[in-house]
Amino acid sequence: MKRFLVAGGCALLLLSAALGWSWQQWNQRWPVGPRYVSQRVRVHSGMSMVALADTLSARGLLRHPSVLVVGARLGGQSGRLQVGLFNVAPGLPVRDLLSLFTKPGLPPVRVTIPEGLDAGQTARLLAGALHVDEVAFLDAANRAVGQVWRDRGDRAGAAAFARLESGLVSEAVLAGHTIPSCEGYLAPDTYFFDEDTEPAQAARRLVDAQFERLDSVLKGPRSPAAAGLSAHELLTLASIIEAETGRQDERARVSAVYLNRLRLGWSLAADPTVAYALGKKGQRLLFRDLECPSAWNTYRTTGLPPGPIGSPGLASLQAAARPDPACRAMFFVADGTGGHVFSLTAAEHDAAVQRYHARREATAISRR
Repeated sequence: MKRFLVAGGCALLLLSAALGWSWQQWNQRWPVGPRYVSQRVRVHSGMSMVALADTLSARGLLRHPSVLVVGARLGGQSGRLQVGLFNVAPGLPVRDLLSLFTKPGLPPVRVTIPEGLDAGQTARLLAGALHVDEVAFLDAANRAVGQVWRDRGDRAGAAAFARLESGLVSEAVLAGHTIPSCEGYLAPDTYFFDEDTEPAQAARRLVDAQFERLDSVLKGPRSPAAAGLSAHELLTLASIIEAETGRQDERARVSAVYLNRLRLGWSLAADPTVAYALGKKGQRLLFRDLECPSAWNTYRTTGLPPGPIGSPGLASLQAAARPDPACRAMFFVADGTGGHVFSLTAAEHDAAVQRYHARREATAISRR
C-alpha cells in the first residue's frame, strides 16, 4: 500500500510538472536573440496542424511542436487552419500562434495597372507594390511571352516574336535604351497579389491575362480591313490606338484611319511611336525627332512598327479588330478640347492643324 501511495504521488508530481510546463509553454513568450526575425509563413490548402507545427519548428518559430498540436486538439481547433500568408513574430507563445493561424492571414496586395502604360512603367508600379526587382520582373515577363507563344503551337507567332527579340538588340543601340520584348503583353487591370508573390508569378499572370483578351478578340468578328493582321500586329495597332485617344467614341475611328493608311501603303505617321522610340512619352516632339532612325519611327517607315508601344486595354483591342466601317478619313489631329478632328484630305487636315495651333496659342495667352 505504501509503495502504491509513493508511486501515485510520484505520478501526480510528474503530471503536475508536465501540466505546469505545458501551461508555461502555452502562455509565455519565450526569449529570442537578435538573430531571430519575423518571418512570412504560408498555409496551403489541406495543410494539417502537425505539418504547420513542424514547419514552424524548422524555421525557429516554435520550440515544441507537440504543444501546438495537443493544444489545438484539446481546443477543437485542429481543423480551423486558415489558408494564406501569415507574418509570424519570433518567440510567440503557442496560444498566440494558434490564434494567429486560425484567423485570416495578411490581406492581398491590390495593384491597379492603367491602360496604356509601357512595360517599364508597369514594372515600376508592381515593384513598388510587391517589393520585387523591376529588372527581374521584366526579364520574367520577356520569358513568359516567349513561352506562351511556344506553348500555343503557333509557329508563325513564335517566329515573329523571335524576330522581334533579335531586332531589339540593334534597336537598343539606336534608341539608347532597352525595349523589352514583353511590351504590350502586360494586361492592364486591377490585380490582387499575395505579399510573397515572386516576379515570375506576377509576370506570368499579366501575360496570360493579355493573351486571353487577345484570343477573345481574335475569336470574335473582325472587319475585312483588320482580318489580315496577325495577333502580334493586332496588339501593336491596339497599343497605338490606346496612346492616341482615351475616348471610347473615337477608338474605332482612329483604328480606321490607320488601317486606311496601311491599305494604301502610306506611313502611319503616328507621333506616339516616335515618342516611344525616343523615350519621350508624354513630351512634345520636335521636327528633328521625326527623323530618328528607329524601326518604331512610323514617319520614316511604312507598315506597323515591330511591336507594341504600351499595353492596350480590351476596348482598344476591340477597336483594332473592328474599325469604324464608315470612316474614310486619312488624317486626324487633336482639337484642343480632348477630342480629335478627322479629315479625308490633306488640305482639310492642314486647316484642322492650324485651328488647333490657334486654339492652343489663345489658351496660352489667356493663362498669362
